Amino acid sequence: MPRRLFALAVVVLALAGSAGCASDVSPAVRVGAVKISNDDFLAEVGEWVGNPVAVDPANLTGQSPGTYPLELVRQLLQQRIDFALHNAKFAELGLELDDSMREQALTILFGDPSFASEAFSAFSEGFASQFTDDVARQVAVSDALGEEEYSTWRTEAYASTTIEVNPRYGSWDATTGQIVPPSGPAQPAGTTPGP
Repeated sequence: MPRRLFALAVVVLALAGSAGCASDVSPAVRVGAVKISNDDFLAEVGEWVGNPVAVDPANLTGQSPGTYPLELVRQLLQQRIDFALHNAKFAELGLELDDSMREQALTILFGDPSFASEAFSAFSEGFASQFTDDVARQVAVSDALGEEEYSTWRTEAYASTTIEVNPRYGSWDATTGQIVPPSGPAQPAGTTPGP
């Protein structure tokens, strides 16, 4: 599967639906009652940057070891926020994940689900499974609500849910439903600042 197609799928999900040290007690993000730790989030970023089908290695040129482009990090954090909102709605609706939902998610991502094994080959098995399930829950919520109700729910969820982003990644703008980049010099994601 072409790199560009998979990267586009990631960006579409991120848009539909990146100050402090690495050992901060503050999570990377809180979405309602859900907290995603910095360690868990940076492990997720590591999965993406370690997959050359998902993230073109040319986009990482010039990065210091252990650091990632902040824009990529913010896109992935935006995607994680979207997944958290959909996962909560999925549970609220009493939906249950099944293989047909997963197959539908892979079809939406790749056109042909058989491309998934190549695209996911550099992901850990657990992460590939988690990502597929997250996308499947997005699709299931959309299908269950129908186009108009889904659009209304999504707008309201972004506006009404308490979302707090760790300042190292920026800040949350509830009016746009987007992460605003940090102002001034930013500590690269995945690094610990000096004294």
